[in-house]
Amino acid sequence: MINGQDVTLNSDGTALFDGGGVMVVSDLHLEKGRALSKTAPMPLYDTDATLDALDAAIKRDKPRQLICLGDSFHRAELAASLAASYQDRINAMTDGIDVIWITGNHDPHLPDFLPGVAKAEHQTASLWFRHMAEDEITAGEVSGHYHPKVSIKTRARRISGKCFVHNGMRLIMPSFGAFTGGLSVFDPAIKQFFPKGGEIIFCHACQVYRYPYSQVITT
Repeated sequence: MINGQDVTLNSDGTALFDGGGVMVVSDLHLEKGRALSKTAPMPLYDTDATLDALDAAIKRDKPRQLICLGDSFHRAELAASLAASYQDRINAMTDGIDVIWITGNHDPHLPDFLPGVAKAEHQTASLWFRHMAEDEITAGEVSGHYHPKVSIKTRARRISGKCFVHNGMRLIMPSFGAFTGGLSVFDPAIKQFFPKGGEIIFCHACQVYRYPYSQVITT
């Protein structure tokens, strides 16, 4: 629950609000492979893989609204030059869905061909959706940007992966993109937002696992 609002956190990195009607994803970083291929050999699979995952999530949960929390594209200029086949696919998978694209530091400008609307942040009665968490505590803040990850020690081995972090008042989302790294939940950049601790929702093997900070080891 975030600021009194029920939320379902899924192992694929999606969050569902308003009884499942509102799906939130963050940091798709579409076309990251194309961006990096300019300086090094790089397989260009990430946009397809990320859109495959997003399409599967939409078909599974059937939201009426989709909110993308920024850095949907790895570079603004790559968004503007997105191949027509990808444009068609985005439009097809979001047909009939109200789409809100929050701008991020990687994509401060978004192309007009995207379905829905682009804005710096989005507010509802009890929630604020933005790309990056703000220093001042905003009750009901839902953000991305930091790509939080954890390393969990089990009896057999140590397992690392993406996670959600929350304290009931603010939620930081994991990255949804297929080709994105992560930042430890113990990094000061993330931990500063949870001075009194919080809960880690670890995503692994199509399941989510809940841990307090005290049960998570540094990555």
